[in-house]
Amino acid sequence: MTIWRNVIADTYYADGRPPALRQRDAGEVRIDEREIVVSYEDEYGVVIYRGDNDGSGHFNLEFNAPGRNGRASLHRFLPDGNILEGYWIEDGSMGMWRIELGQPDLG
Repeated sequence: MTIWRNVIADTYYADGRPPALRQRDAGEVRIDEREIVVSYEDEYGVVIYRGDNDGSGHFNLEFNAPGRNGRASLHRFLPDGNILEGYWIEDGSMGMWRIELGQPDLG
């Protein structure tokens, strides 16, 4: 499993909020031959999106927690690319996100 910690995320909201929110140290991405896991912390606690990895570079993810639900997509255009882009829907809000992976954690 490859792990990227402290990724950079650009989050775009479709509800009229400012056009982009850039967050450094925005969470963690893990990818192996079976799945992708994207995790970050928000004002309500830890959020974990999971999805299958079919090797195509396209991931459909889901998030479930008590009282909260979400789904998202991410696409990695190059097999070893450092950019993931897609959409997200969470508890009635929606938008797009772009995650810069940087260097994987080899520790």
